[in-house]
Amino acid sequence: MIDITNKYDRKINDIIYKYDMKVTNNIDASEIESIIIKVFTERCAGKKIAIWGVGKKNAVSGHCAVILDKYILMLNGMKCLIDSDIDLQGTLFKGFPIIAPDQIKDEEIDVIIIASRVSRLSIKDNILRVAPQCEYIDIYEELEKRGIKISYDFFDGNNFYTELYDLRNEYENCKDENNRQESLKKLISCYLHIRDFYYTEKFIRIYAEQKYLNYKKYICMLNEIKEVCNEVKAKNRDRYDDVVIHLIDSLRAMDLYKNGKELNILKKYTGRAALFTEVYSTGTVTYESMIGTIKQKFPFEQNIYENNNFIFDLKDFECLSKIYNDKLMDIKFYTDVSYHIMNNHQGIENIDLVHMTEKLWRVASDMACSPKKTFNFIYYPWELHFPMLCGYLTGKPHICNFADVGIVDMSSFIERQHRDCLDYVNKQFKFFDDLFPKNCTSVIMGDHSQPLYDSNGFGKPYFMYYKDKERTSHIGFMVISPYIKAGIYENLISMIDFNKILEEIIFNHCLFDKKRQIIKYQMYNVQNKRLREVAFERDLMNYTEGIQCFLSKEYLYAKTATGKNEVYKLPDIENNISDDSEAKKFIKDVERQFDTSFPDFWTIRREV
Repeated sequence: MIDITNKYDRKINDIIYKYDMKVTNNIDASEIESIIIKVFTERCAGKKIAIWGVGKKNAVSGHCAVILDKYILMLNGMKCLIDSDIDLQGTLFKGFPIIAPDQIKDEEIDVIIIASRVSRLSIKDNILRVAPQCEYIDIYEELEKRGIKISYDFFDGNNFYTELYDLRNEYENCKDENNRQESLKKLISCYLHIRDFYYTEKFIRIYAEQKYLNYKKYICMLNEIKEVCNEVKAKNRDRYDDVVIHLIDSLRAMDLYKNGKELNILKKYTGRAALFTEVYSTGTVTYESMIGTIKQKFPFEQNIYENNNFIFDLKDFECLSKIYNDKLMDIKFYTDVSYHIMNNHQGIENIDLVHMTEKLWRVASDMACSPKKTFNFIYYPWELHFPMLCGYLTGKPHICNFADVGIVDMSSFIERQHRDCLDYVNKQFKFFDDLFPKNCTSVIMGDHSQPLYDSNGFGKPYFMYYKDKERTSHIGFMVISPYIKAGIYENLISMIDFNKILEEIIFNHCLFDKKRQIIKYQMYNVQNKRLREVAFERDLMNYTEGIQCFLSKEYLYAKTATGKNEVYKLPDIENNISDDSEAKKFIKDVERQFDTSFPDFWTIRREV
């Protein structure tokens, strides 16, 4: 990781210190989550895993439950749970058997995750005593290695975005004027901390309108911030041929486009952008879609979860390899600690930042400092993805996971949070666009689509949206470039062609024009025990073992690993017409073009 700030960001930091606006004792839950994901991904891939510590009193909301609910995708090798409580041994928790410590050797466990903060040291001692052959993961120890020491359960910490809401709520409802003033000052500090200059200015203006203490000083601070931003803007004004890839996790076509023809958000780009309205991911979640985007492989071509294939080598990214070999561009990836897309490679910088505004600012200010053309890949995993949190929420935030779709009732809040997040993304891109070079090439895209919640009785978990392309695979995709004609492009495009699209734009200054009649997307089998239990209860097990979907503008053919074949004549996705002659013809067309089989590593598990 390289995270050396530039001179313009140092100027912002100098302003923060000059006006005593530093945020102290801030630990963002997003950062904690990022570290945990990274640790689990790196240390558990391909291994047999157990969790030690179930607990009785708080089992449903405790460490073990949180780890199983939130991080199960990183724990593909989960075998069992361990607890010293005799009453728990021999029972199930979230579908996993609970065993006694002296049974560990019988399960051939490789890694034990310690699921306790209070008892973690004694559990560690027990592991060393009864299972010294096993690795252990102490979450709190891993956090401390990275400079984060907390005295509370790791999942109780506030996300910085929820902290912003709490501060604003405190300010808006405070009756004491002195406390109200102090809350507003803290709020301004927090926005400045994440380089959200839009809301920094908004709340400084409010502070000044109220003529709070030293309000003129805050106006001076705002002017100094604007001066730095204007320096970046001026420095970038005459730059050309920089490339910026904005990968916004879960940016859906239905959110980006209005009526499929015009921009619903990011209207700043109206008249400048080439809007590709029929672009589809190769998978329905990030891990499964990114292999198509970067490696030009469909998800089923290798065992993604077993082999930890989310992080790519330079050779995997064909277009980037050409850019790298030309040595004409500075190459930087702006992600965060848990979502590195590229392995470390000499000449490629991985810059760890959490919030969208931090990344937008750093890219713009880094470009202003670079003597070379730049290639910038920015990944935003938080703002439009579950749990739908951003820097300005209009109501109290609720936190649910993607796996909760169809299981947890989110109808009272999730659409509001999603609207808030769309509005936030829109405002931030509008603000920072002025700081970017006008002659750069920008790609704004999603990695996959997503359902928000099941409004029909909560009977459809997320994997049952396989046939709903709008909530599964149909993504937003637009290009703003001096070399590409603005307008609407309706050709069917698969993200398997992403490298070729980039190559044509960067090297040939034209559009990739391959005409596809059918595209493919795939869904891995469901590993989450809770989801499998729900599927079993609702007679949905046929859909938990993996699904392949083949899509044209007229038809969708879905094939499950358990042998179900379904064909739908779009837009009707309720009536299966697989026995009709037109459906059979479409299936034949698909089978001529694609391998419709399931991979050799596939295991069908019909049980819960």
